[in-house]
Amino acid sequence: MQKKFKLISICALVTLTAALTLTACSSDREEASSQPVATSSGPVKISIFSNQQGAQAVDPSNPILQEIEKKTNTTLNVTWVPVNTYAEKTKIMLASGDMSDLNLVMNVFDSQVVQMATSGAFWDITPYIKDYKTLSSLPNTVWDNAKIKGKNYGVPRPRPLEGSWGVHVRKDWLDKLGMKVPENMDDMYAVLKAFTEKDPDGNGKADTVGLTGQVEADAMGLYGWVEDVFNNNNGYWKLVDGKITPVYLEPTERKALEWLKKAYDEKVLTPDFAVIKNSQAREQYMGGKAGVLGSALNPQWLYTDAMRKIDPKADSYPLTYLTTPEGNKFAGQDSGNFGMYVIPKTVSEAKMKQILAFMDRAYQDDVADLALYGLPDKHYTVKDGFKAATDQAKTDNVPDTTNNLQQIIQKYDKYQRAYYNGIPKEFYDRSKKIIDDRATFSKPNVANGLISQTNLTNGPDLNKKMQDMKIKVIMGKETLAAWDEYVAKTKADPTVQKIIQEMTDAYKNK
Repeated sequence: MQKKFKLISICALVTLTAALTLTACSSDREEASSQPVATSSGPVKISIFSNQQGAQAVDPSNPILQEIEKKTNTTLNVTWVPVNTYAEKTKIMLASGDMSDLNLVMNVFDSQVVQMATSGAFWDITPYIKDYKTLSSLPNTVWDNAKIKGKNYGVPRPRPLEGSWGVHVRKDWLDKLGMKVPENMDDMYAVLKAFTEKDPDGNGKADTVGLTGQVEADAMGLYGWVEDVFNNNNGYWKLVDGKITPVYLEPTERKALEWLKKAYDEKVLTPDFAVIKNSQAREQYMGGKAGVLGSALNPQWLYTDAMRKIDPKADSYPLTYLTTPEGNKFAGQDSGNFGMYVIPKTVSEAKMKQILAFMDRAYQDDVADLALYGLPDKHYTVKDGFKAATDQAKTDNVPDTTNNLQQIIQKYDKYQRAYYNGIPKEFYDRSKKIIDDRATFSKPNVANGLISQTNLTNGPDLNKKMQDMKIKVIMGKETLAAWDEYVAKTKADPTVQKIIQEMTDAYKNK
């Protein structure tokens, strides 16, 4: 899970319409799927700038990619950028203007993205969506929550509402130590302490730690779930007394920092939490050196499969919820999308339409399933509706390939995050139940799509200063009393007050 809690709002105010699954008349799908993207004699050449989540980039000779190109009548030239450097490289790419035909921006409401969109750097595709059957059949919420000032400047990467928020715990370690699955933050702390001090892997060495993760320059990153639970709030903004307010100004944020500071002081939090990368935190967890990791639901089999190379009984268990200090079950609800693909205005209108046709075709089931599962009959078989990976899938390193291809090609599926290539059916069924259970209480983000012009200019600097202060408090370089002074000063800052007012106005006018 790489969730960001920023002054720049990134999550969406979801509505009940998001529960609708992608629908379209089957005859329309069959007709659309039989049509090539281009009417010319040769494939359409499309360059793509995308996120590399797998260990290796997808080679152009990869048979899954080649099958996708065949079905979409395209030649895809993908620039794969590793996840650890993606945010930085995206900023550089956008600033330079040297963009690909199709470019993934992970945060729709990043200030740079918003400013470029509204200044005409990207195609406004709003008038064209209706011309593409698959794209236009995505739930309205997916499109609405990716709008910038009422317009769609890119094709959203659809995501289900449930499954992006989460915490994973080594269930086998809990069982070995005779502990129950944690339900609240006191339980969680006891688990972290036991995982650190009671030799949960049984190797006789003091070489495990309770909690690992990664922070960002302007947000708590993989530790955001701690803030969420204490704040009883999804994301950075909270509706307080009728105003959209940064949640870190609330007393509950102080409680989250106290909890994290205690974890750091008592060494149940990985000591280098402030500097390690996302991939390093994952490796620490998968390598059996840490027992809890903030993460989305779907990588549970990625984690468990890696762990079982060390311990055949390993089980990365995604929590359904954690209860807040007030006793409320909490899990965050997603926005229905995770970033979008923008097309620069340097691309001609005719080429832009071909690119939209490619995305329309790519989001159809038969193509999207290639990106999700690999080649049918070769990499997976279907029994009772469940796609089971074959031995060949592991031989061909399909999980790594599909992890990357899914950054480009998706379809809307309520249970998408229940699946990971190679997952056994019992794990898949367990994840589906978690998704169904969460849907009864999960909390949307109140501020999705709300834009403050003052925030676009001043928010990034404010975020970094705020995050720097959090890290100092957790590490003991600043006191909690200093945090209180910082909050009081920030509340009185005219710029922050202006941002709050603009965000509140945007909320009222939405």
